[in-house]
Amino acid sequence: MKRSPWKLSPLFSPHSIAVIGASPKGGAGSIVIRNLQRLGFAGTIHPVNPKYADVLGYPCHPSLETIPGPVDCAAVLLGDKAILPILKTAHARGVKGVWAFASGFAETGEQGAAMQREIRDFCRETGLLFCGPNCVGYANITDGVGMYSAPLPRSFRKGSIGVIAQSGAVLLALGNSPREAGFSRLISSGNEAALGLADYMDYLVDDPKTAVIALFVETIRDPEGVADACRRARGAGKPVIALKVGRSELACLVAATHTGAIAGSDRTLDAFFRRWHVIRVNTLDELLETSILFSGLRGAPTTSRRVGMSTVSGGEMGMLADICSDYGLEFPPLSEEGKAGLRNVLPPYAPLANPLDAWGSGDLKEAYPASLSILAREPAVDLLIVSQDMPSNMADEQIAQFSDVAAAAVRARADSGKPVVVVSNISGGIDPSIRKILDDGGVPALQGSTEGVGAVAAWLDWNRALPEETAPPFPFQPISLPSWTPAAASSPTRCRRGFSPTSASRPCANA
Repeated sequence: MKRSPWKLSPLFSPHSIAVIGASPKGGAGSIVIRNLQRLGFAGTIHPVNPKYADVLGYPCHPSLETIPGPVDCAAVLLGDKAILPILKTAHARGVKGVWAFASGFAETGEQGAAMQREIRDFCRETGLLFCGPNCVGYANITDGVGMYSAPLPRSFRKGSIGVIAQSGAVLLALGNSPREAGFSRLISSGNEAALGLADYMDYLVDDPKTAVIALFVETIRDPEGVADACRRARGAGKPVIALKVGRSELACLVAATHTGAIAGSDRTLDAFFRRWHVIRVNTLDELLETSILFSGLRGAPTTSRRVGMSTVSGGEMGMLADICSDYGLEFPPLSEEGKAGLRNVLPPYAPLANPLDAWGSGDLKEAYPASLSILAREPAVDLLIVSQDMPSNMADEQIAQFSDVAAAAVRARADSGKPVVVVSNISGGIDPSIRKILDDGGVPALQGSTEGVGAVAAWLDWNRALPEETAPPFPFQPISLPSWTPAAASSPTRCRRGFSPTSASRPCANA
């Protein structure tokens, strides 16, 4: 195993930041400063630009060397040719960490790759922590600091999900999502000239503010390091959820021109993820919803697939039953005691079964909470899924009505001690007032039928994974993961969930 030699705290928790290339006329430099203000950065900001005396109310310095006092980190908003000279100056100045926004390196061809190798060699010789190039930087949400070149979203929440994305646009999409998933760190790794995926993962494994590690991966440049980070994450109880692109020939070619990456054989990478307990997803929606569920259900390690489900729609109940069956979830029949309890609260024509159509006569204040409580207390039920659509465009009357459903889900969670998950079958937003009821009550709210149920199945699989010492051996040497070839791309695997703890699980349709 190969643990990262880098200690990244100085990069992610600086007390003073130089913003090289800052300008009062706008651009990425001013965005970095405004982001620091929005994050509530308590340290010192030093704009650097010889053209200006001040930028956004801060004294502006002509160069990095002229800044008085210590500088912990530097954000570099200059072109590709300036990066290596700035790194040398920063190291001489005692700067510990640097982030560079510029593109024009390995993704452009041999000349750019040569410049990138020079950066790599210099950082390895000196120990300078370097994020980039060709990336949007990072936002440390929980500690209120960052070097981030895109405007932060209108609203964001502190949370426990740490994200590493090799695509800057993907990181922005996740961070800007109206889901407000609750992030601890948003990290754009870009070309990974010095620090790479394994190094950032190692940092998140040790980070007490991060409980879930979410990845968007185009290539794994250091399989041994990533394997060790995954092993350590598993030991720390931190799930790793990955969206790995590159099943098709086109995706591999795109990765090569985007960040200079070479995607590996998908079947080999899929086996690699399975061996190291990585949950594999296929879309950004799945990545978000699965991360949200794992973050929301921390400390509730249920492994049973015996589910109780309530709905207020017979049609949606049939749809969800199909999806749950696809993922191997089980619906144990109701006990006679449970049926008797439901007869006392639901009308005579209501079917008494699991899944349960708890709409009854439409009484969501009294009958529905009582029905949900009875279902949650069923001895054969170990987890409760509440199907309730709660999109953000509802009328006030419906918000009030479905708030009663949310409150009932929270009470069922508190009374039964069992995990409860609410699934809104329509994606595109959740009413904020209903979401707050669920958040405050420790009940995760998920969007999308397939994404929500798939996240539940992945969570159950991860919880029942075999211990490390009894896990089946990885069938390949991690360090020799093959590069993409036309033959490998001709038989891609469509994997719904890349992690399978036992042969009985069903994450892959074509495995």
